[in-house]
Amino acid sequence: MVALAMPLTALAEPEATGRHLVRKDAEKQEIRHSMIGFRDTLIFYTFNKQNAVLRLKIDNRQEKFPVTASVVLFNEDATNESIGKWVNNQHSDALFVDAAEPVSEVKLPAGSCKVIEKKVIDQAAKDHMGKAFHEYEVKVSVEAYEEKGKLKLDAFKDDAKVYLKVAEG
Repeated sequence: MVALAMPLTALAEPEATGRHLVRKDAEKQEIRHSMIGFRDTLIFYTFNKQNAVLRLKIDNRQEKFPVTASVVLFNEDATNESIGKWVNNQHSDALFVDAAEPVSEVKLPAGSCKVIEKKVIDQAAKDHMGKAFHEYEVKVSVEAYEEKGKLKLDAFKDDAKVYLKVAEG
């Protein structure tokens, strides 16, 4: 009979947290326009050292501004340039065929990202078709999130802008 010994310290060690994502380490890109006009606001936080992107979508169809979020993870051999091309493909014509391919995407729980403050900064915004929009400045709160061994996202707050379509009537 062969006995395998495992040191007790190995049992007491916490699981690895995987990729630790801290807002101050991320590059932020905010998208509010498309080729056809104002759109929902997309915010991409690119964590270059962790090959990860936090993607927030702030819905612009209602003044509650619901927020959805996910963390997209890439292989460790993905380059900053190829991840940047992936980000670009998410809001443009997907022109880059050599963009990085995600290895996984983790959707954050509903309600874990939300608009906690809002104020109108422009009531006269119009898109290229002449449709009226109100421009808002909002503060978004992102709660901490962790999946043991995969990722740990620290909580943070950030500012963004959103165009809200004015109801016709």
